[in-house]
Amino acid sequence: SNPACFPLSKPAGGAGGAAAMVSMVRLLVDRGKFCHMVRSRGFIMSAIVAFLSGVASGVLYYYDSSRGGQFIEKLVPTEVVFNVFITFVALVLGFRTAHALTRYTDAAMYLHKLSACWVGTASTLFAFCRASKAETESVDQFQQTLIRLISVVNALSLEALQGTSKSAHGKFRFEVLGLEDLDAATQGDIVQSEHRVEFVFQLVQQLCVDGMESGVLGVPAPILTRSFQEMGSALLTFHEAKKLALVQMPYAYILITATLLVSEAVCVPFMMALYTRGVWLSFFFSMAVTFFMWITNCVNESLDNPFTIESKALNPCDTQHDLNSQLLQLLAQRSSPSARTDPGDTTHGSPGSNKPECTYPDLLAHTRRLSLNTWDRRTRRSIEHCVEEAHPPDDTELAPPVRMCSNEDANHARAPPGGAAAAPAPRHWRPGQEA
Repeated sequence: SNPACFPLSKPAGGAGGAAAMVSMVRLLVDRGKFCHMVRSRGFIMSAIVAFLSGVASGVLYYYDSSRGGQFIEKLVPTEVVFNVFITFVALVLGFRTAHALTRYTDAAMYLHKLSACWVGTASTLFAFCRASKAETESVDQFQQTLIRLISVVNALSLEALQGTSKSAHGKFRFEVLGLEDLDAATQGDIVQSEHRVEFVFQLVQQLCVDGMESGVLGVPAPILTRSFQEMGSALLTFHEAKKLALVQMPYAYILITATLLVSEAVCVPFMMALYTRGVWLSFFFSMAVTFFMWITNCVNESLDNPFTIESKALNPCDTQHDLNSQLLQLLAQRSSPSARTDPGDTTHGSPGSNKPECTYPDLLAHTRRLSLNTWDRRTRRSIEHCVEEAHPPDDTELAPPVRMCSNEDANHARAPPGGAAAAPAPRHWRPGQEA
């Protein structure tokens, strides 16, 4: 057996099935999502149409019973025709559902890929600044401006993917880092530009080129191309995601689907009144069949653009928040020393040591191994122990409370005078709002 492998323990069949059942129940009883679905326009319309279809079926059954069961048989076609019609409607809805799920999975992929490209760009540029020979103030100005522009361009990209509507009603609000810390000319140019995403993208590239000229980015130009490739990938991902937001289903296909659903709502009451026993059974089956077909189509229509708040499919705000947290982590990590290995027993065979050079099997035998969870617990305990030794309980002073600032307070956050710029405070970006 390979000692480096740590296989995960598999629960017994009963325990695994129970855990899966609990997870499914928790997903189904999500109060927020369930309430949003019930209040949605598609759900209400489907419920109304299904109720009317059920009432019509009950009325037809009662009227047909009073006529001796001879009324509906003269009006409806044979059972084979009805089965063919329902099968065709189900196939059309199946194709529509497959298309909607494809758009949803693609949107989720583009959402996280866009954020990953911008984080990769910021990470490589921050790493290149470590070799800079420029003044500390110039490097700090470059890094502070970079994270603000990247936060803004990602927020603008997510806002543009919600559609072409200029109204901020019914749209997500995205927080950005230090938007008002940019100079007034830059803020005005961003607001007045017709294509904001491409404009801020060009600002990021210009900042990098200026950093090359000033010596802030102290790496050769061929190595710096990696950052430009990441920026190009981010812009390409944005334009690939725009096809999900701007390109809708063909109008002819939408019209055909709507016609089939209306025909189904009209035909099903007759067939259920003919083949069921009792008014209530006729009402229930007609309403159930009509409701599930209509609500499936309404859900598919909401997924035509999964980036909107109406679809309730994705949450771009969480992605933007994670991006801002990662950018702030880069800003806090920029002056940290490089990682190194604690020699310990690993000096076996290292240059300058008297120990003989070890072979690959010896290296495997002497390298310490432990699982990720065990390492995490040990490291946290070690940190807590060091903190307790440095600050004994008797001498410990309570830390001052952290002040939670509102959006208005965050707008006025500025760098402390006479020192390096502080981490920017998040500010919510409203679609169509002037900076």
